[in-house]
Amino acid sequence: MLAAVLVPGAAMLRRRPVSGVLLLITGVLAPLFIALVLWSRRDDIASFVLDRTVLRVLLGVGAALILSRMVAVFVAVLDQPQRPSSGPSLFIGVLVVIGMAMPIVYGMVRIVQTDSVVGTVFANSGSSDPIVVAEEDVAGSEFQTVLLLGGDEGPGRFGLRTDSMILVMVHRESGRTAMISIPRNLQRLQFPPGTEMADRYPRGFDDLANAVYPRVYNDKSIGVKYLRGDLEPPAVALMEGVSYSLGITIDDYALVNMQGFLDLIDAVGGVTVDVPKKIPMPGNVPGAKHGLPPTVGPGLVAMDGTIALAYVRSRSADSDYQRMQRQRDLLTALAAQVDPNRVMGQFGDVATALKGTLRTSMTPDETVDLAEQLRSREIDESLGLVPPLVEPGSPNYDAIRLAVGIVRKAIQTGVPSQLPAN
Repeated sequence: MLAAVLVPGAAMLRRRPVSGVLLLITGVLAPLFIALVLWSRRDDIASFVLDRTVLRVLLGVGAALILSRMVAVFVAVLDQPQRPSSGPSLFIGVLVVIGMAMPIVYGMVRIVQTDSVVGTVFANSGSSDPIVVAEEDVAGSEFQTVLLLGGDEGPGRFGLRTDSMILVMVHRESGRTAMISIPRNLQRLQFPPGTEMADRYPRGFDDLANAVYPRVYNDKSIGVKYLRGDLEPPAVALMEGVSYSLGITIDDYALVNMQGFLDLIDAVGGVTVDVPKKIPMPGNVPGAKHGLPPTVGPGLVAMDGTIALAYVRSRSADSDYQRMQRQRDLLTALAAQVDPNRVMGQFGDVATALKGTLRTSMTPDETVDLAEQLRSREIDESLGLVPPLVEPGSPNYDAIRLAVGIVRKAIQTGVPSQLPAN
């Protein structure tokens, strides 16, 4: 009985060799192999366990661990020469297997939760090519470019205005990185000729840039033209406008619900931000978990989710444009301080926060790699497309493309751009 529980199949190799070998493989060798693989990938565990194929293999191995031992216990009882003792032996054996199974079942539940999160967060475009390619961008393949979109909508509602738009650009060869903030009030966003949005708005979009997403979201006749696998059509349309207006190829997007961002920061243990001046806190923050202090800073400030969200929402200290800088500062600090592999230790809370916070066209591997890239080095270039460089109400898109090109050249060559970090 002890052998049946600890090494299922070993005790029956003589009498039932085929069954014994099968139970040994499913109950011992396969789980041991998976454990060794996990151990060998321990430094990259985050991207490994976010692979849905891996998750399903782990789920199958967990089920095999339990079932193989249950079968071995029944066979051991049947093979006992004294049948009157079969009942108590079977009862004891089943209890032992149940005791061993409880942590395995708990792990399987967590795997199911993780698989659900991965299926919700990571959308599939059906292609490994960049989502939007700028025809004149001959150097686009040298960079990984991701458009980060943030809105204040509630969990699961991704149809409201994208008040935060930040381009993250990584030079693939050197790893040098830039962040460019796009003002929410940027007007006359341009779209490539021949596309649905260009046909509808030949003189540029007729509202602020942050209204593109809800416009496409609410007009299904537009949205159907931007279907790309499982991607969000409004995000694809907005990427197309940003790509054409700035003259760059954009590989992926990440859509962040800023309200859920509060829970995510709490789940990873908070973030410390270097606040350059005193920032008044807003009167209220939707979803706040506690009261707010009158101000934060200057200096290093340890922030939980409530304080962090208030910090990037505050408008009373300065303007929308400085608020964009604070958003970049918070993202930079968060990327530098959060290790994706360490986050796996709090994955239950993180998974709950992610499910209502993030949707992205990146794969889990790409997401973890980008997070690790941002964590491992400082941001080399940080730029806001704001006055005096850009007048959002009457933008000169040729000048904007020139500024973006200068920033990309800076991270390509390693020579600072000398553009104002605003």
